[in-house]
Amino acid sequence: MFRKKVLIVSIVSVFTTACSMGELTSVNKKISDFGFSITGKQSAQGESGMPKLAPKIDAAQDSMSSDLSVSIDVDTAAARLRRYYKFMTSDELNSIKNRESTSARLTAAAIEEQRPEWAASPGSYYKMGRNWGGGDHITLEVEKNGIGSRVYIQFFSSNPQHLTEAYLGNLFAQVKGVAEGKVR
Repeated sequence: MFRKKVLIVSIVSVFTTACSMGELTSVNKKISDFGFSITGKQSAQGESGMPKLAPKIDAAQDSMSSDLSVSIDVDTAAARLRRYYKFMTSDELNSIKNRESTSARLTAAAIEEQRPEWAASPGSYYKMGRNWGGGDHITLEVEKNGIGSRVYIQFFSSNPQHLTEAYLGNLFAQVKGVAEGKVR
């Protein structure tokens, strides 16, 4: 008896909804247009009259950079920075991408959203980068400099408050400490 009632309610709901789809569409369009008028954005509409989804566009980013010298060889400094800040090499990312499981592919997609950067010439140069917090990006370049290394830090952000010495001073000092092995 319960199954019959559920079936009847389902059938009636389907027919009722199908008959009023035009009304639902017009109400939805009015709500959408009202929302766009409040936010001041123009409604991007397709041929069906429904709003089109657009990909997220990153805001223009400015950058702040710093460079520092460390008395540690380039390979050790780069390894310490990579481990501490969890930068991923291209080989590690490709290894995850090539796995057959769905979870591995989802993991790889999540990592790629972080815009990872990796380049290496062992013994002379390393470049690593990834997104940092909400909308920022950091790139570290470590190159051989005599018996030590030179670390170039470039921090990108669309938020001008994130590009101040007050905001980045501790990070830049921490990078030096990590490269020298003082921060673990």
